[in-house]
Amino acid sequence: MEEDWWGGDAPHDSASDAPKEIVISGPGGSGNTLTGGINQVSVDGQNGVWGQVDQKDSTRSRSLIWFLTGLIVLPVLLAGVTSFLGSTIESGGYDEEYSRNLVVTDNVTIDDRTFETYGFSASPDFHHDFDDPSWWDLWTGGERWYSWTDSSDFDDPGLQVVDSQGSQWQTMQTGSWGDPQPNPEIYIRVDSDFVHVAFNPNGCSLCGQPEHFSYTSEDYPANEDAIAMVMCLLWPVTIIGGMVWGYATGRKPFAYGLMSFCALVAVGVMLLFGLLVMAFGW
Repeated sequence: MEEDWWGGDAPHDSASDAPKEIVISGPGGSGNTLTGGINQVSVDGQNGVWGQVDQKDSTRSRSLIWFLTGLIVLPVLLAGVTSFLGSTIESGGYDEEYSRNLVVTDNVTIDDRTFETYGFSASPDFHHDFDDPSWWDLWTGGERWYSWTDSSDFDDPGLQVVDSQGSQWQTMQTGSWGDPQPNPEIYIRVDSDFVHVAFNPNGCSLCGQPEHFSYTSEDYPANEDAIAMVMCLLWPVTIIGGMVWGYATGRKPFAYGLMSFCALVAVGVMLLFGLLVMAFGW
């Protein structure tokens, strides 16, 4: 009795196409004849049951890898790049000066008015460095008053005056607190590591002499705006581009991973907002 495993009943045109036969004989000389063909195995595939190539597992694994790449790997890489770019912005130098060591110096005449002058010592090379940073401010003050200037006002010709001896001074903005009083009139001049303060009470009977001097500065990279723009566009451009690339190249699981990440972020934001509403009763 013959059994054909492949169900092929149709005759073949050539004898060479006929499957090879194997005769299995028993002790009495009777036997069965098995026929079959040769199953070609793909190099990348694995033989499944009945000798058929089973590639479903490997395809499923690749899809999972692409999905996790979009869901986890790419967002982690983006977070690392964003953190690095942020660190380059924050890497600018920071400096500060503070002094309460008041020194009384000679009076000066500005616009035909006499000003008491005081001075505070700063660190060496302060004169060369204080106006270099991207942003800085300088303060001085005393009892019931304070005054300041910063990098946006400094060197403004409209805020500069010259005393009777030809020295140039910078106008300071002033304020006071307590009982209503006129603000004192203050000028400063930086001479190497010494800060001169010209003080005129200007009718403020409760304003005492300068008591302290302070300076703070921060320096930022010249391309700070460009870096900030890149940080703002990095996430949306990369995610949208990744989705388009995934669909265009047939790697849809990668696009699905990115969409799932966006959905998780949206859900997280809504949950956080809900918690804040419950916590603070907005």
